[in-house]
Amino acid sequence: MMELREDYVRIQNTILANRIFYEGIDQFSYSDDSFADSDMVNELQSMASQIEGRIILLGSNFEVVSDTYERNVNQYIITEDTLKAMRGEKVSAKKVGNSYLQVTTGIYDKDTDQSRGVIITLASLKERESLLKDISDRLFLIDGLFLLVSVVLGILLALFSRHCFHDVRTEMNVIAEGHQENRLSEEGFQEFYQMAVAFNKITDRFKELENSRQEFVSNVSHELKTPITSMKILADSLLMQEDVPVEIYEEFMEDIVHEIDRENQIITDLLDLVRMDKASGDLNISSANINELLEQLLKRITPIAEKRNITIHLETMRQVTAEVDVGKLSLACNNIIENAVKYNHNGGNVNVYLNADHKFFYIRVRDDGVGIPEDCQERIFERFYRVDKARSRETGGTGLGLAISRKVVLLHKGSIRVHSKEGEGTTFIIRIPLNYIG
Repeated sequence: MMELREDYVRIQNTILANRIFYEGIDQFSYSDDSFADSDMVNELQSMASQIEGRIILLGSNFEVVSDTYERNVNQYIITEDTLKAMRGEKVSAKKVGNSYLQVTTGIYDKDTDQSRGVIITLASLKERESLLKDISDRLFLIDGLFLLVSVVLGILLALFSRHCFHDVRTEMNVIAEGHQENRLSEEGFQEFYQMAVAFNKITDRFKELENSRQEFVSNVSHELKTPITSMKILADSLLMQEDVPVEIYEEFMEDIVHEIDRENQIITDLLDLVRMDKASGDLNISSANINELLEQLLKRITPIAEKRNITIHLETMRQVTAEVDVGKLSLACNNIIENAVKYNHNGGNVNVYLNADHKFFYIRVRDDGVGIPEDCQERIFERFYRVDKARSRETGGTGLGLAISRKVVLLHKGSIRVHSKEGEGTTFIIRIPLNYIG
């Protein structure tokens, strides 16, 4: 509005200046009343009425020739703005108080490069002030309505949130009482949705752990019970027969001893697993030569492999020294290499490969045995999981060896991977940091 008002007044000033100039303002003598008697005064009064303001006309000597307010006639107005206008420069408009806009325009003769006078126009800003007041009143009303709506919405939101929290608390209490099949409703505001999703993930994980625990207890019970059942059957068979031949007696006793050894192995493996479930601070870390560790393991396993004409090859690319728990790492590697022998074909090969870089050392155990089906490879590290239960029991497996090996590798902040193809063989790759990360 200010810009439009200024443009309008400046245009009107220019029209008046041109009119005064071309009609010959020189004919007027500013010292008499000749200009006051002209028609130009009526036009100035008419324009002043349109803008609801005041128009002052100065002559070339800064004397007031005409004033629509009839106050300053024959007086002199010399200001910075009138001096600029008299030199033909454009003068910026400015506000006078809050009610008027002052626009100063020079009457300039470009041909003679002389100034003929100055027009000072004071235009009313009542319309602008009225609009501002109206806007201010409306904004005040809008602010009040907004505050009222905000308070109402805040109360409604608080009541709704309280209701949602009450529902969530109720559902949580139901789940806490043992109804694990229940789940939080994944709906509502984003925050409630995210909280419900996170809580449901926790309950799902808890269910998995609970199922795993129950399955573990069931497997332990079954594995421990199986040798005892076999020993009881063998013992009952001997007791039920009279005059048992010594050969049969010795055969049955050998079977009983075998079952006792098997029971002892299961208990030993379980104790090892329980001990390794504790914090990694129980590791007895020391600097060890991994080459020598593998050589000692192969010396113990080679006699078992030779019974089935299985050849074990050890290939080391360099001397490797690392910070490890020698006992636990030996146990892990022993389990994997023994499995490579147990589940191999007669006359097969087992290749053990050792290498290292600047950060890790790698142990790769490859056999050309029966292999592992692809759908079973993700579960072979689970406790008591067996790919072929019948064959595992024939070879004396407890189903805990790979679980123990994986636990040992993880305690060393390493990783273990398996690549296998059924009927072609299996490769286990162990990667462990050279320097233990506590």
